[in-house]
Amino acid sequence: MINNKDNLNLVEEYQSSTQMNAIAMTDFPVIGKVIDCLKMIRVPVPQPLEGEVVIKMCASALYADELYVAQGTALGRFFGPKIVSETKPYIVGSSVSGIIVGLGEKVTGLSIGQEIISIPSQTPVHGVWAKYCCLKQERIMPKPEVFSFVEAAGIKMPACVSWGAITYGDIKQGDRTLVIGASGGLGIMAVQYLKSLGAHVTGVCSGKNMEMVLTHGANEVVDYSKNNFADLTVKNNQFYDCIFDFVGGMDAEKSGFRSLKKSGKYITVTGPLRFIGEKKLSWIQLGKVFSHIIFKSVFSRISRPRYIFGEMNPSKTIYPAISHAVSHQIKIPISQEIPFEIDEVKQALTQVLSHRAKGRIVIDFSL
Repeated sequence: MINNKDNLNLVEEYQSSTQMNAIAMTDFPVIGKVIDCLKMIRVPVPQPLEGEVVIKMCASALYADELYVAQGTALGRFFGPKIVSETKPYIVGSSVSGIIVGLGEKVTGLSIGQEIISIPSQTPVHGVWAKYCCLKQERIMPKPEVFSFVEAAGIKMPACVSWGAITYGDIKQGDRTLVIGASGGLGIMAVQYLKSLGAHVTGVCSGKNMEMVLTHGANEVVDYSKNNFADLTVKNNQFYDCIFDFVGGMDAEKSGFRSLKKSGKYITVTGPLRFIGEKKLSWIQLGKVFSHIIFKSVFSRISRPRYIFGEMNPSKTIYPAISHAVSHQIKIPISQEIPFEIDEVKQALTQVLSHRAKGRIVIDFSL
């Protein structure tokens, strides 16, 4: 918490401001070219509605899903802006870590100067890549003191999703677990969570990321470019109690089911199609994805191992996920801290969309 003098300065700065910088689109993007549409513009400083708070942005993590939403392909075709123009720009960004500088009417339990983070939502949120943003009070929570603003912005989404998936696993001491996509944001959090729960953890990632995954708690790592983890499992006759898939795809599912004990669980947060948000699927294609997930989920109750689609509402997972991370000193690797500048953000987003970024990239508004 900052002191009263700093509080007063921040509030006065906000109240005296009328315009601010924001990274936004002023036209609909071509799918796959959304980064080209982003630009830094000047927009009015937001004013809080009833039940909202004003936040001075300190840090924001970058996610591919934010761009999928912007181009209208999130979840294959859902969501996306309905109106985009010079007079109604679409401000990008969903991850919030910052300081409260204004309170709307009927806001309770929050105070000026409080350091907060946003609670991720299953419905797309946007509009935070700017100096200030407004959020409903139920969408925010106090920032843990052990995390910097950058660390807090980087950890919350992967913490929510990975903890939700692990909850379905009902992990016990000594369980053999495998994490597909262990070096990604979700995977590296899952590795640490599983290790803290006493599981034996095998990570699957590229060779260049093996050391990072081992450093964060994996007992062993499989380089997918050299070995199929299912082949190694069968060869060594060491099958798994739980497999967590943070990559997706039919190949991963097939290898996963070959690697599980009959009583095991295959828990996926993505389903049968890799990077589902990249393309705009037809209703038929989207129906096939949902049908596959439903069929596998129901049929596997009879014919084991279990297939579980492991997405949970972030509002239900963020408190236990963050609490466990704090108590077990779990953190997300931060690969880059970049300033709030358009060229830097565009370059970073290109890395994010390549799915090759090593660790989380975060905008630090203080740079």
